[in-house]
Amino acid sequence: MKAGDFNPDAGPDFFNARIKLNGIELVGNIEIHVKTSDWLKHGHQRNTAYNNLILHVVYEHDVSLPQNTDNHVEVLELKYLIDKNTLENYDQLVTAKGKLPCTSQLIRVNDFKFTSWMQRMTVERLEGKVKYLERAFVESKGDYAQTFYQALLKSFGFKVNALPFELIAVHLPFKILLRHADNCMQLEALLLGVSGLLENQFNDKYLQHLQNEFEFLKAKYNLIPLKSEIFKFSKLRPANFPNLRLAQLATLINHEKTFITRPQDFCDYHTLMKVLKITPQGYWKNHYGMEGRLQQKDMALGNTSAENIIINTFAPFYFFYSKKTGMSHFSEIAINLLATCSFESNSKTKLFETKMPLLKNSADSQAIIHLHDNYCSKKRCLKCAIAAAILK
Repeated sequence: MKAGDFNPDAGPDFFNARIKLNGIELVGNIEIHVKTSDWLKHGHQRNTAYNNLILHVVYEHDVSLPQNTDNHVEVLELKYLIDKNTLENYDQLVTAKGKLPCTSQLIRVNDFKFTSWMQRMTVERLEGKVKYLERAFVESKGDYAQTFYQALLKSFGFKVNALPFELIAVHLPFKILLRHADNCMQLEALLLGVSGLLENQFNDKYLQHLQNEFEFLKAKYNLIPLKSEIFKFSKLRPANFPNLRLAQLATLINHEKTFITRPQDFCDYHTLMKVLKITPQGYWKNHYGMEGRLQQKDMALGNTSAENIIINTFAPFYFFYSKKTGMSHFSEIAINLLATCSFESNSKTKLFETKMPLLKNSADSQAIIHLHDNYCSKKRCLKCAIAAAILK
Protein backbone atom coordinates (compact mmCIF):
# COMPACT_ATOMS: atom_id res chain seq x y z
CA MET A 1 0.00 0.00 0.00
CA LYS A 2 1.08 3.59 -0.58
CA ALA A 3 0.38 6.76 1.44
CA GLY A 4 0.54 8.85 -1.71
CA ASP A 5 2.26 12.13 -2.56
CA PHE A 6 2.03 14.94 -0.02
CA ASN A 7 0.26 18.01 -1.41
CA PRO A 8 1.48 21.33 0.13
CA ASP A 9 -1.02 23.34 -1.93
CA ALA A 10 -4.84 23.53 -2.11
CA GLY A 11 -6.73 20.26 -2.46
CA PRO A 12 -6.49 16.86 -0.74
CA ASP A 13 -3.54 16.33 1.59
CA PHE A 14 -2.24 13.29 -0.32
CA PHE A 15 -2.57 12.41 -4.01
CA ASN A 16 -2.35 9.01 -5.72
CA ALA A 17 -2.61 6.89 -2.58
CA ARG A 18 -3.28 3.15 -2.58
CA ILE A 19 -5.14 1.34 0.20
CA LYS A 20 -6.62 -2.14 0.48
CA LEU A 21 -10.05 -2.56 2.09
CA ASN A 22 -11.75 -5.96 2.44
CA GLY A 23 -9.39 -7.34 -0.18
CA ILE A 24 -10.16 -4.55 -2.66
CA GLU A 25 -7.41 -2.13 -3.68
CA LEU A 26 -8.51 1.50 -3.92
CA VAL A 27 -6.55 4.25 -5.68
CA GLY A 28 -7.19 7.95 -5.07
CA ASN A 29 -6.65 10.81 -2.62
CA ILE A 30 -6.55 11.10 1.18
CA GLU A 31 -7.69 14.00 3.37
CA ILE A 32 -6.71 14.51 7.03
CA HIS A 33 -8.61 16.47 9.71
CA VAL A 34 -8.78 16.65 13.49
CA LYS A 35 -12.55 16.14 13.35
CA THR A 36 -14.80 14.82 10.58
CA SER A 37 -16.89 17.99 10.84
CA ASP A 38 -13.85 20.03 9.75
CA TRP A 39 -14.73 18.85 6.25
CA LEU A 40 -17.85 21.03 6.41
CA LYS A 41 -16.07 23.95 8.10
CA HIS A 42 -13.52 24.06 5.29
CA GLY A 43 -16.20 23.83 2.59
CA HIS A 44 -14.73 20.74 0.94
CA GLN A 45 -18.23 19.49 0.07
CA ARG A 46 -18.43 22.28 -2.54
CA ASN A 47 -14.98 21.65 -4.02
CA THR A 48 -14.75 19.15 -6.90
CA ALA A 49 -11.02 18.72 -6.19
CA TYR A 50 -12.10 16.35 -3.39
CA ASN A 51 -14.26 14.11 -5.59
CA ASN A 52 -11.68 11.36 -5.90
CA LEU A 53 -11.25 10.80 -2.17
CA ILE A 54 -10.82 7.22 -0.96
CA LEU A 55 -10.02 7.83 2.73
CA HIS A 56 -10.77 10.50 5.32
CA VAL A 57 -8.36 10.24 8.31
CA VAL A 58 -9.55 11.99 11.48
CA TYR A 59 -8.67 12.03 15.14
CA GLU A 60 -12.34 12.17 16.15
CA HIS A 61 -15.24 10.97 13.99
CA ASP A 62 -17.95 13.35 15.24
CA VAL A 63 -20.40 13.46 12.32
CA SER A 64 -21.49 11.27 9.40
CA LEU A 65 -21.15 12.91 6.00
CA PRO A 66 -23.04 12.19 2.78
CA GLN A 67 -19.75 11.41 1.10
CA ASN A 68 -19.29 8.39 3.37
CA THR A 69 -22.37 6.66 1.98
CA ASP A 70 -22.86 8.34 -1.43
CA ASN A 71 -19.22 8.18 -2.54
CA HIS A 72 -18.12 5.24 -0.37
CA VAL A 73 -15.35 7.27 1.31
CA GLU A 74 -14.00 5.36 4.31
CA VAL A 75 -13.26 7.13 7.61
CA LEU A 76 -10.28 6.14 9.75
CA GLU A 77 -10.67 7.37 13.34
CA LEU A 78 -7.42 7.54 15.34
CA LYS A 79 -8.82 8.54 18.72
CA TYR A 80 -8.86 5.03 20.13
CA LEU A 81 -5.61 3.99 18.45
CA ILE A 82 -3.33 6.57 20.09
CA ASP A 83 -2.22 6.16 23.69
CA LYS A 84 -3.11 9.11 25.92
CA ASN A 85 0.45 9.23 27.25
CA THR A 86 1.67 9.90 23.71
CA LEU A 87 -0.65 12.88 23.40
CA GLU A 88 0.39 14.18 26.82
CA ASN A 89 4.08 13.88 25.92
CA TYR A 90 3.49 15.69 22.64
CA ASP A 91 1.56 18.44 24.42
CA GLN A 92 4.51 18.91 26.80
CA LEU A 93 6.86 19.24 23.84
CA VAL A 94 4.88 21.79 21.83
CA THR A 95 3.90 23.91 24.85
CA ALA A 96 7.34 23.93 26.48
CA LYS A 97 8.62 27.47 26.96
CA GLY A 98 12.32 26.61 27.21
CA LYS A 99 14.79 26.89 24.32
CA LEU A 100 14.87 23.09 24.10
CA PRO A 101 11.35 21.57 24.28
CA CYS A 102 12.58 18.12 25.34
CA THR A 103 15.12 19.23 27.97
CA SER A 104 13.57 17.23 30.79
CA GLN A 105 13.02 14.13 28.65
CA LEU A 106 16.18 14.07 26.55
CA ILE A 107 18.00 11.74 28.93
CA ARG A 108 15.37 9.04 28.20
CA VAL A 109 16.42 8.82 24.53
CA ASN A 110 18.44 5.77 23.58
CA ASP A 111 22.09 6.67 22.86
CA PHE A 112 22.12 4.80 19.54
CA LYS A 113 19.01 6.63 18.30
CA PHE A 114 20.47 9.94 19.44
CA THR A 115 23.83 9.47 17.66
CA SER A 116 22.11 8.17 14.51
CA TRP A 117 19.97 11.30 14.36
CA MET A 118 23.05 13.47 14.96
CA GLN A 119 24.74 11.89 11.95
CA ARG A 120 21.75 12.79 9.81
CA MET A 121 21.74 16.35 11.20
CA THR A 122 25.43 16.72 10.28
CA VAL A 123 24.66 15.84 6.67
CA GLU A 124 21.62 18.14 6.61
CA ARG A 125 23.81 20.96 7.94
CA LEU A 126 26.29 20.42 5.11
CA GLU A 127 23.51 20.23 2.53
CA GLY A 128 22.17 23.56 3.78
CA LYS A 129 25.57 25.18 3.31
CA VAL A 130 25.87 23.65 -0.15
CA LYS A 131 22.88 25.78 -1.23
CA TYR A 132 24.93 28.92 -0.64
CA LEU A 133 27.81 27.48 -2.67
CA GLU A 134 25.43 26.49 -5.46
CA ARG A 135 24.26 30.09 -5.76
CA ALA A 136 27.81 31.41 -5.72
CA PHE A 137 28.79 28.84 -8.35
CA VAL A 138 26.00 30.01 -10.66
CA GLU A 139 26.86 33.68 -10.09
CA SER A 140 30.52 32.97 -10.92
CA LYS A 141 29.46 31.15 -14.11
CA GLY A 142 30.79 27.81 -12.95
CA ASP A 143 34.12 29.00 -11.53
CA TYR A 144 35.15 26.70 -8.67
CA ALA A 145 38.01 28.98 -7.57
CA GLN A 146 35.83 32.10 -7.37
CA THR A 147 33.13 30.11 -5.53
CA PHE A 148 35.63 28.86 -2.96
CA TYR A 149 37.25 32.29 -2.67
CA GLN A 150 33.89 33.90 -1.89
CA ALA A 151 33.11 31.29 0.76
CA LEU A 152 36.61 31.66 2.24
CA LEU A 153 36.32 35.43 2.54
CA LYS A 154 32.94 35.08 4.18
CA SER A 155 34.54 32.79 6.78
CA PHE A 156 37.49 35.15 7.28
CA GLY A 157 34.98 37.82 8.27
CA PHE A 158 33.62 35.41 10.88
CA LYS A 159 30.12 36.06 12.16
CA VAL A 160 30.41 39.81 12.72
CA ASN A 161 31.90 40.81 9.34
CA ALA A 162 30.81 37.89 7.16
CA LEU A 163 28.71 40.00 4.77
CA PRO A 164 31.28 42.80 4.23
CA PHE A 165 33.99 40.22 3.53
CA GLU A 166 31.69 38.44 1.09
CA LEU A 167 31.18 41.78 -0.70
CA ILE A 168 34.96 42.11 -1.06
CA ALA A 169 34.96 38.83 -2.99
CA VAL A 170 32.26 40.19 -5.30
CA HIS A 171 34.02 43.53 -5.88
CA LEU A 172 37.50 42.01 -6.15
CA PRO A 173 37.43 38.79 -8.25
CA PHE A 174 40.05 36.24 -7.34
CA LYS A 175 41.54 36.30 -10.84
CA ILE A 176 42.82 39.81 -10.13
CA LEU A 177 44.44 38.71 -6.87
CA LEU A 178 46.01 35.75 -8.65
CA ARG A 179 47.92 38.10 -10.97
CA HIS A 180 49.63 39.60 -7.94
CA ALA A 181 50.05 36.44 -5.87
CA ASP A 182 53.86 36.83 -5.88
CA ASN A 183 53.70 40.26 -4.25
CA CYS A 184 52.21 40.26 -0.75
CA MET A 185 52.24 44.05 -0.50
CA GLN A 186 50.11 44.35 -3.65
CA LEU A 187 47.71 41.71 -2.31
CA GLU A 188 47.33 43.75 0.87
CA ALA A 189 46.78 46.92 -1.15
CA LEU A 190 44.05 45.25 -3.21
CA LEU A 191 42.20 43.65 -0.29
CA LEU A 192 42.45 46.63 2.07
CA GLY A 193 41.83 49.08 -0.75
CA VAL A 194 38.65 47.44 -2.04
CA SER A 195 37.43 47.15 1.54
CA GLY A 196 37.61 50.94 1.84
CA LEU A 197 39.94 50.69 4.83
CA LEU A 198 42.66 52.69 3.05
CA GLU A 199 40.50 55.78 2.56
CA ASN A 200 41.74 57.58 5.70
CA GLN A 201 44.80 59.78 6.21
CA PHE A 202 47.74 57.80 7.61
CA ASN A 203 51.02 58.91 9.16
CA ASP A 204 52.66 55.51 8.83
CA LYS A 205 54.79 55.28 5.68
CA TYR A 206 53.86 51.65 4.93
CA LEU A 207 50.15 52.42 4.99
CA GLN A 208 50.80 55.42 2.74
CA HIS A 209 52.66 53.11 0.39
CA LEU A 210 49.64 50.76 0.34
CA GLN A 211 47.41 53.71 -0.50
CA ASN A 212 49.60 54.75 -3.43
CA GLU A 213 49.79 51.18 -4.71
CA PHE A 214 46.03 50.77 -4.53
CA GLU A 215 45.42 54.02 -6.42
CA PHE A 216 47.40 52.55 -9.32
CA LEU A 217 45.69 49.13 -9.14
CA LYS A 218 42.24 50.68 -8.73
CA ALA A 219 42.66 52.57 -11.97
CA LYS A 220 44.17 49.56 -13.73
CA TYR A 221 41.30 47.21 -12.88
CA ASN A 222 38.52 49.79 -12.56
CA LEU A 223 37.87 48.77 -8.96
CA ILE A 224 35.20 50.39 -6.78
CA PRO A 225 36.01 50.41 -3.04
CA LEU A 226 33.36 49.59 -0.48
CA LYS A 227 32.41 51.96 2.31
CA SER A 228 34.61 51.24 5.32
CA GLU A 229 31.62 51.94 7.59
CA ILE A 230 30.17 48.53 6.77
CA PHE A 231 32.96 46.84 8.73
CA LYS A 232 32.48 46.40 12.46
CA PHE A 233 35.31 46.94 14.95
CA SER A 234 33.25 47.61 18.06
CA LYS A 235 33.44 44.91 20.76
CA LEU A 236 35.93 42.91 18.67
CA ARG A 237 39.23 41.77 20.08
CA PRO A 238 42.12 43.34 18.14
CA ALA A 239 43.04 39.91 16.77
CA ASN A 240 39.68 39.88 14.96
CA PHE A 241 39.96 43.33 13.38
CA PRO A 242 38.99 43.20 9.67
CA ASN A 243 42.25 44.80 8.50
CA LEU A 244 44.33 42.14 10.25
CA ARG A 245 42.15 39.33 8.83
CA LEU A 246 42.68 40.74 5.31
CA ALA A 247 46.43 40.95 5.89
CA GLN A 248 46.42 37.32 7.03
CA LEU A 249 44.53 36.38 3.87
CA ALA A 250 47.05 38.24 1.72
CA THR A 251 49.90 36.31 3.37
CA LEU A 252 48.01 33.05 2.87
CA ILE A 253 47.55 33.64 -0.87
CA ASN A 254 51.18 34.75 -1.22
CA HIS A 255 52.56 31.66 0.54
CA GLU A 256 50.16 29.09 -0.98
CA LYS A 257 49.18 30.25 -4.46
CA THR A 258 47.14 27.11 -5.22
CA PHE A 259 45.24 27.31 -1.95
CA ILE A 260 42.24 28.87 -3.68
CA THR A 261 42.71 27.61 -7.23
CA ARG A 262 43.06 24.00 -6.02
CA PRO A 263 41.48 23.77 -2.53
CA GLN A 264 40.85 20.06 -3.14
CA ASP A 265 44.62 19.53 -2.75
CA PHE A 266 44.48 20.70 0.88
CA CYS A 267 42.06 18.22 2.38
CA ASP A 268 44.11 16.98 5.33
CA TYR A 269 43.33 18.53 8.72
CA HIS A 270 46.97 18.99 9.78
CA THR A 271 47.93 20.46 6.41
CA LEU A 272 45.06 22.93 6.58
CA MET A 273 45.88 23.98 10.14
CA LYS A 274 49.52 24.55 9.21
CA VAL A 275 48.62 26.68 6.20
CA LEU A 276 45.92 28.69 7.94
CA LYS A 277 48.14 29.60 10.89
CA ILE A 278 50.74 31.46 8.79
CA THR A 279 51.84 34.67 10.53
CA PRO A 280 51.63 37.90 8.49
CA GLN A 281 54.98 39.46 7.64
CA GLY A 282 56.25 43.03 7.45
CA TYR A 283 54.04 45.73 8.97
CA TRP A 284 51.38 43.26 10.13
CA LYS A 285 53.87 41.13 12.02
CA ASN A 286 53.65 43.56 14.93
CA HIS A 287 50.57 45.68 14.15
CA TYR A 288 46.89 44.78 14.28
CA GLY A 289 45.56 48.32 13.86
CA MET A 290 46.10 51.03 11.25
CA GLU A 291 47.29 53.71 13.64
CA GLY A 292 50.97 52.69 13.43
CA ARG A 293 51.18 51.53 17.06
CA LEU A 294 53.50 48.55 17.66
CA GLN A 295 52.05 45.42 19.28
CA GLN A 296 54.16 42.54 20.54
CA LYS A 297 51.59 39.79 20.02
CA ASP A 298 51.23 36.73 17.81
CA MET A 299 49.27 37.86 14.76
CA ALA A 300 48.60 34.37 13.39
CA LEU A 301 45.12 32.82 13.39
CA GLY A 302 44.43 30.90 16.58
CA ASN A 303 43.40 27.23 16.64
CA THR A 304 39.73 28.08 17.18
CA SER A 305 39.67 30.57 14.30
CA ALA A 306 41.49 28.19 11.95
CA GLU A 307 39.08 25.37 12.79
CA ASN A 308 36.15 27.75 12.31
CA ILE A 309 37.30 28.31 8.72
CA ILE A 310 37.71 24.56 8.15
CA ILE A 311 34.21 23.93 9.52
CA ASN A 312 32.48 26.71 7.58
CA THR A 313 34.45 26.74 4.32
CA PHE A 314 36.45 23.61 3.60
CA ALA A 315 34.05 20.92 4.80
CA PRO A 316 31.03 22.47 2.98
CA PHE A 317 33.10 23.09 -0.17
CA TYR A 318 34.31 19.48 -0.33
CA PHE A 319 30.74 18.30 0.17
CA PHE A 320 29.61 20.64 -2.63
CA TYR A 321 32.51 19.56 -4.87
CA SER A 322 31.57 15.92 -4.33
CA LYS A 323 28.01 16.56 -5.48
CA LYS A 324 29.08 18.58 -8.53
CA THR A 325 31.79 16.19 -9.74
CA GLY A 326 30.43 12.84 -8.56
CA MET A 327 33.66 12.15 -6.63
CA SER A 328 32.06 10.71 -3.50
CA HIS A 329 35.29 10.51 -1.50
CA PHE A 330 35.18 14.30 -1.04
CA SER A 331 31.96 13.87 0.96
CA GLU A 332 33.85 11.50 3.25
CA ILE A 333 36.67 14.05 3.51
CA ALA A 334 34.15 16.71 4.54
CA ILE A 335 32.72 14.51 7.30
CA ASN A 336 36.19 13.45 8.46
CA LEU A 337 37.32 17.08 8.72
CA LEU A 338 34.36 17.88 10.94
CA ALA A 339 35.06 14.78 13.01
CA THR A 340 38.65 16.00 13.52
CA CYS A 341 37.83 19.58 14.55
CA SER A 342 37.01 20.35 18.17
CA PHE A 343 33.50 20.38 19.59
CA GLU A 344 32.05 23.92 19.53
CA SER A 345 30.77 25.05 22.89
CA ASN A 346 28.07 27.71 22.63
CA SER A 347 24.61 28.56 23.95
CA LYS A 348 22.97 26.05 21.59
CA THR A 349 25.22 23.06 22.22
CA LYS A 350 25.05 23.61 25.98
CA LEU A 351 21.31 22.87 25.84
CA PHE A 352 22.18 19.23 25.20
CA GLU A 353 24.39 18.79 28.25
CA THR A 354 22.62 15.57 29.31
CA LYS A 355 24.00 13.96 26.14
CA MET A 356 27.43 15.59 26.39
CA PRO A 357 29.34 12.28 26.80
CA LEU A 358 28.22 11.40 23.25
CA LEU A 359 29.29 14.74 21.77
CA LYS A 360 32.95 14.72 20.84
CA ASN A 361 33.76 16.89 17.80
CA SER A 362 32.50 19.57 15.43
CA ALA A 363 30.47 17.05 13.43
CA ASP A 364 28.39 16.69 16.60
CA SER A 365 28.24 20.40 17.41
CA GLN A 366 27.30 21.27 13.83
CA ALA A 367 24.55 18.65 14.06
CA ILE A 368 23.21 20.20 17.25
CA ILE A 369 23.27 23.73 15.80
CA HIS A 370 21.27 22.48 12.80
CA LEU A 371 18.88 20.54 15.03
CA HIS A 372 18.28 23.55 17.24
CA ASP A 373 17.81 26.06 14.40
CA ASN A 374 15.67 23.90 12.12
CA TYR A 375 13.71 21.65 14.49
CA CYS A 376 13.78 22.69 18.17
CA SER A 377 13.29 26.44 17.78
CA LYS A 378 10.52 25.85 15.22
CA LYS A 379 8.81 23.16 17.35
CA ARG A 380 9.08 20.65 14.49
CA CYS A 381 8.99 17.81 17.01
CA LEU A 382 6.97 15.50 14.76
CA LYS A 383 9.81 15.63 12.22
CA CYS A 384 12.49 14.83 14.80
CA ALA A 385 13.64 11.29 15.61
CA ILE A 386 14.56 12.33 19.16
CA ALA A 387 11.02 13.58 19.81
CA ALA A 388 9.66 10.43 18.16
CA ALA A 389 11.64 8.31 20.63
CA ILE A 390 10.26 10.35 23.52
CA LEU A 391 6.68 10.04 22.25
CA LYS A 392 7.00 6.28 21.99
